[in-house]
Amino acid sequence: MKTMRIVIFFVLLSQMGFAQSNSKPTEVVIFMATDCPITQKYMHTIRLLAKRYRKQLTVTGYFPAGINPQAERDFRKEYSVPALVKLVDDKSHTYTNRLGANITPEAFLLDNKGVIIYSGAIDNWFFELGRYRPTVTEHYLVDAIEASLKGSVPAITSTETVGCSIQKSNQKEHLHPH
Repeated sequence: MKTMRIVIFFVLLSQMGFAQSNSKPTEVVIFMATDCPITQKYMHTIRLLAKRYRKQLTVTGYFPAGINPQAERDFRKEYSVPALVKLVDDKSHTYTNRLGANITPEAFLLDNKGVIIYSGAIDNWFFELGRYRPTVTEHYLVDAIEASLKGSVPAITSTETVGCSIQKSNQKEHLHPH
């Protein structure tokens, strides 16, 4: 009986280890808006993040308000966004709703199965609308990436996000009685 418990214990341990190795991060998703001043201010950080982790992760910006090809070209040019950062029109709110995004910029670190490892603020630069620290002291997203790449669960897996609200439409409001 004792031997059976030990065997079960080691089987469970090995399964836990296997689950951890499958939860390596593969993608950073950041919800953005071309007209959100906070998104605009974070583009330098997002650019650096994409370059730093280009061999381990993809970085994708989803635009819940939409982005057309010309607006994408203009945005890339104005904020020096490299092709390394994929920009996606999410006017249908497919990914916005799937991940539960409410703010731009709001970051999500996902594993290879699309499971959220971290969600929230990129760092603690902004502490309320229009107010930010002169120096970032907490790097939530980078810390989550680093922990996950090492096979650990991040110390912080979720934070509050400061930014521009994502306008979600309620389809029922758009129906007109005949």
